[in-house]
Amino acid sequence: GTSPSTPWLTFDYALSSGRAWCGNTLVLLDGTYGDGTSTGKISVQGANCTSGSVLTIMAQNSRQALIRDDGTGRAVDIQNSAYVIVDGLYARSVDRVGVVANGGPFRIKLSNHVTIRNSIGVNPNRYANVMIFSALNSQDLLFEGNEGYFFHRHCITGWESERIVVRRQYCNPRNGGKIPGGFSAGGASLGTGDAVFSMYPCRDCILENSIGEGAMFLNEMNATYHEQLIMSAKILGSICIGCSAGNGIYLNSRRQPDLNHTPQNILIENTAIVDFRSRSSGIRASDAVNLVVQNVTIAGADGQTGISLDDTAYGATGAQQSATVRDSVVMGMNGTGLNQEAGSYNTLVTSNLYSYNNRPASSGSWGSVSTNNPGMGSCKVFIPENSPLKRAGTNGGDIGANVLCRYENGVLTQTQLWNWQTGQFPCGAIVAGVNDVAGSSCSDVHRRLNVNTNGCNLPATPSCRQPAPPNFPSIPPSGGFVPPILRGPDGEVCPSGF
Repeated sequence: GTSPSTPWLTFDYALSSGRAWCGNTLVLLDGTYGDGTSTGKISVQGANCTSGSVLTIMAQNSRQALIRDDGTGRAVDIQNSAYVIVDGLYARSVDRVGVVANGGPFRIKLSNHVTIRNSIGVNPNRYANVMIFSALNSQDLLFEGNEGYFFHRHCITGWESERIVVRRQYCNPRNGGKIPGGFSAGGASLGTGDAVFSMYPCRDCILENSIGEGAMFLNEMNATYHEQLIMSAKILGSICIGCSAGNGIYLNSRRQPDLNHTPQNILIENTAIVDFRSRSSGIRASDAVNLVVQNVTIAGADGQTGISLDDTAYGATGAQQSATVRDSVVMGMNGTGLNQEAGSYNTLVTSNLYSYNNRPASSGSWGSVSTNNPGMGSCKVFIPENSPLKRAGTNGGDIGANVLCRYENGVLTQTQLWNWQTGQFPCGAIVAGVNDVAGSSCSDVHRRLNVNTNGCNLPATPSCRQPAPPNFPSIPPSGGFVPPILRGPDGEVCPSGF
């Protein structure tokens, strides 16, 4: 266990107090581990480490250590632990008929300060309600620089959790998605996946500089109020390309009529939903208080609505709902570019909006909206210099999304996001046959986004301006504590103690 020539054989032996534990790094040599081998899978239980004594599990060569699950468990499972880092692993499961709750690549449960980075997950069991990366009842987690493929549910989920950051994640269900007889929440279409990051609910959580591509959506905010958690989040510098499985971003109250079951203090900024192909909305907010949508680009190939504000019989009332929408552009929708349902969002503040080539005209109290051509040319995720949107927004900023610089924990930096020579997104190491598939991989997504290619050249320097800060006024009281009704992923009432 102390040199490559004398490695330990099993994870059960290696991952224990006195061997690889807090303060140590367990290095995995290239090869296949897990079900079907003699090594067992990675299970970290009760590693209560500290910031000065972290347990790290890493591949000697990034993504060349495969942890395999046979559809009955988890390839990498971390429970009741703190300060654990998983770095550069490749984990995958398989479809297993008759198994309805297991078969996933990565799971974190009842833990805090856990990081999964530079890793790749493939094929959670599509007969079960499992994700590629699951975070359950946990706090202070970071998912960074990962990729996920061939999935039917969410790429990442934050269930009853707090302060999760998902950063530079790429997810594509590819030719996987929902299958006949498999798990399908709400009867969703076969062949589709769900969100890059589903918040269920997630308090003070961030999705930044992440990409969802294909038959999926970018984000879902489910304000279930489980564990008395108010849904609050930021979606920053992220992209959905060719999304075709529902709303690109969806805020909802999950069937409960009070403020506690309402997304609150939500910021969607510098986010691009492009080549949108869903008969739904790019951004749909069914109940929100203090929602700020700014510097957003939504462009349809066969999309229905750009931004939709509506009211359900649940969550906040129309009088309680509030939103600010500014410095954004919607174009090419088959339906309404900007939609506000009658009686919803009594407080709606708007400015510097473009609604171009959408049918029919925008509906609701959007104020003055330009219908002029935004002049984006072939550019999709940043505003070119010759566009009339350039420097035409709040405080001399641009109108529309500029996904050019990296966000770090919700703060826009001046660090370049893309490779300024090739245009490539910062993807991880190649796994042959998995993330080198042309046309549906992280490694070439920049070509489909026209980043430094197809006539849309990156600017000489990123020069990313911080958008105007959101104004989150105090939220009116909800009339006292409302006991939560615990519900499962499909809205079913769960037994006490679930």
